[in-house]
Amino acid sequence: MRHKILSALLLVALLALIPAPAAAEPDEETLEADLAEAIAAVNDAQGAVDEANARAADLATQIADTQARFDELQTALNDYALYLHTEGDLQQTNAILSSTDTQDLIDAMTFTGFLGDERAALLNDAGDLLTQLEAEQAAHADTVEEAAQALDDAEKAQEDLEEQLDELRAEEASGPGSDGGAPAAESYDGGDGGCTEDDPTTSGCLTPRTLHMYNETKEAGFDHYVSCYRSGGSGEHPLGRACDWAADASGFQNSDASGDDKAYGDQLASWYVNNADALGVEYVIWYRQFWSPGSGWRSYSGQDGTPAGDHTNHVHVSMQ
Repeated sequence: MRHKILSALLLVALLALIPAPAAAEPDEETLEADLAEAIAAVNDAQGAVDEANARAADLATQIADTQARFDELQTALNDYALYLHTEGDLQQTNAILSSTDTQDLIDAMTFTGFLGDERAALLNDAGDLLTQLEAEQAAHADTVEEAAQALDDAEKAQEDLEEQLDELRAEEASGPGSDGGAPAAESYDGGDGGCTEDDPTTSGCLTPRTLHMYNETKEAGFDHYVSCYRSGGSGEHPLGRACDWAADASGFQNSDASGDDKAYGDQLASWYVNNADALGVEYVIWYRQFWSPGSGWRSYSGQDGTPAGDHTNHVHVSMQ
């Protein structure tokens, strides 16, 4: 019994040692794994509580039965003592006088005393058992309390992780937040066009709509390193319809953006969402999240788990 409760307590303690994801970039997969462990700990703790309570109920029943037996024997012994006091001498004398042999005489002389000794022994045994059961019940009370506390701790750990997961999912659904008050973009009034315009960031080309997006982004105050056209591969970059804006001012870093760089990426991604109609944005990828006009923000997993693949070091914008 106690080893199961200690196991439940150990699981709760281990969960407490699991490092919480950084507030700025929580990890949904890690939270889900931690929550699964927390649910298992709750189940184990609940089983320990059920066993502890069952044992406590069994002890209470044994104590009640033993107390009843003790009371019954006490009453019988009291009645027997009263009998000896009022009638015992006469009955014993008659038994002795009527004895026909030595053994009957001995039996008659010891019978009444034997009955008293036997009942006293039974009463003493019942009293000892009652004392033992009550001591066990008192000791078991600590086990019940420990099991209840383990269950309470496990349930709180589960609730905390559920809240973190709900908050993360709500944050992902709402996107990165405010654009920091950046000025609105001018609407693009030109045609779709092909890759006909010089790309200011490379030796390649951009569509007129993408070049308009680039200029409006600069006008809005987003001036970190940017790269748009690249040859080869799939997607919109070779078509001149996409740009990657580094979170770090100096360029693409092989690490997740944090601090001011993360805030810059949040604001730029939000600005593209807020000005999607005016610019003609097809979709945005930033910090493991994907946005499109039809679906809103949703979770995004990169191809290789790197900052570049997860888009945690740059904001990607693709144009219609």
